[in-house]
Amino acid sequence: MNQFLVLRLANPVSWLIAGGDGGRPGPVVTGEFADAVPVARERQVVVIAPGSSVTLAQPELPVKGGAKLAQVVPYAMEDSLAGEVEQFHFAIGAADTGQSTLIAAVRREELRGWLEALEAAGVEPMSVVPDTLCVPDNPGKTVAVIDSGQLLVRAPGSLPVALDAEPLTEAFTLAGLEGEDRHVQLFVSQQDWQYSREMIEALREVTGSLDLQILPDGALPLLAAGAVRPGTLSLLQGEFARRTGWRAEWQRWRVAALLAAAAIALFIGVRGYDLVRLHAEQGRLDIAIEQAARIAMPDVERIEDARIQVEQRLRGAGANDPHGLLEHLAAVGGALAGAPGPKLESFNWHDHALDLNMNAPNTDAIARFAQGISERGLAADVTSTTSNEQGIQARVRIAAGAAP
Repeated sequence: MNQFLVLRLANPVSWLIAGGDGGRPGPVVTGEFADAVPVARERQVVVIAPGSSVTLAQPELPVKGGAKLAQVVPYAMEDSLAGEVEQFHFAIGAADTGQSTLIAAVRREELRGWLEALEAAGVEPMSVVPDTLCVPDNPGKTVAVIDSGQLLVRAPGSLPVALDAEPLTEAFTLAGLEGEDRHVQLFVSQQDWQYSREMIEALREVTGSLDLQILPDGALPLLAAGAVRPGTLSLLQGEFARRTGWRAEWQRWRVAALLAAAAIALFIGVRGYDLVRLHAEQGRLDIAIEQAARIAMPDVERIEDARIQVEQRLRGAGANDPHGLLEHLAAVGGALAGAPGPKLESFNWHDHALDLNMNAPNTDAIARFAQGISERGLAADVTSTTSNEQGIQARVRIAAGAAP
């Protein structure tokens, strides 16, 4: 048998476990919303809302259903509401045999407040029903329930109402319970019975009959049977309809999805910034390469692709001269490694020869460097030397062939 957690919105909140037939396997429990979460995880949740916050009506509507019915309902209820119709949410029930349609109206903000409190505690209701619609229906008697200062009344053929039970005698009069033709089935919570016993007993004198029953656990066990009854009107319609399928999953995962989308957007933004920065850096490098190419190749009038043109020039130099630039540089590197002391300051490649500007502590160091060049098959010609604070500055020309 399916079980439901029936939770009543009151102060304090109370709940019980009910079967599909309204039976009560467990006791009534009171506490906070969060206290009901462990029980709610394993069962469908039906919430009973205070009927004093819900206006019921049963107008005859010109349309039978669909979107047009939802548009007509607010105007049909306008005279019954204490406020602008835009402030209210409307739930539509089934039409009866007389073509009248049951309508329930509740302020949007109040309904939203109930749902947000439940959601914050981790409780997702299957339905929200007003307590007035949970009062048992007795075709031969007016059923009344006194509980927690409220009087709920359901007369045969009439819509149920919720009244303030203080003062109780006036509430009986307003509810139409007095009269020789009134036969009343009255349910009273244990607490209200102790508080108002004499006034309740006095009702016997002004009614045709009074069937009295004390509710030791309050009205919740009685109302729970009506709350889980199939066909009971739920306020969760339209914009407040319970989400199922992918909509429910989206509601559950939307925070994670939004965070993931934000992370992806941040990643794309960072990568985009890197691409823009690298593109700008590449532009600056292209300008620098072109400037260097114009210096290295003064005989070229038009630089279209500096990198390719420089590579072609180097490949051509190597083809025309077996001892090309790369070979000369390799010889210089080897000679410097084998003759510590000289330091290369700058070089210039021209007419298949390498002109070096070098600093050395003395002429012997330059001579050892020149000997190293000769050992590598190239000629090293010291064209000039100048004394300075560090020793000497020498200009050395390296070319193919034997040393002079």
